[in-house]
Amino acid sequence: MTDLTRVATDLRCDILRMIAEAKSGHPGGSLSCTDILTSLYFGGVLKHDPKNPKMEGRDWFFLAKGHAAPALYAVLAHAGYFPVEELMTLRKLGTRLQGHPDCNLCPGVEVSTGSLGQGLSIAAGTACGLALDGKEGSVFALLGDGECEEGQVWEAAMFSAHRKLDNLTAIIDHNGLQI
Repeated sequence: MTDLTRVATDLRCDILRMIAEAKSGHPGGSLSCTDILTSLYFGGVLKHDPKNPKMEGRDWFFLAKGHAAPALYAVLAHAGYFPVEELMTLRKLGTRLQGHPDCNLCPGVEVSTGSLGQGLSIAAGTACGLALDGKEGSVFALLGDGECEEGQVWEAAMFSAHRKLDNLTAIIDHNGLQI
């Protein structure tokens, strides 16, 4: 088993434990994006630093499909943003691991998400801002396939193409699990 396969397996186990402990969550959408997140965070794709989450020149990641927060939390914990033991507090009163990512509470979360369709627009705006300011860093947005039915997603895609945003990557988790 490769190192990335082992990491993805560990993340999936944590996702299932978290959701079972919370008795609430979205296992399908969380499990289906685990390989993508593993590749980004542990495969050398995303430039990030858990000790300095807001470092200049970092890459930005937006989980447009905010309901898959358990997957992002597992990745961030295993990457060192916060203790792995904290994962079992998912959706509990007073936790920073809410049902959808909250950038005011959780280190490594760039933006609070959950309203489907908005993630790519936020990512495109960030990518455009970085380009206009001449700053380093790429922007990645992970969208769900169902979310792509939102008109705002296609408006953001057209804006990105019009602005020639070569620092933006949109990834669609085509899992066919629309609820």
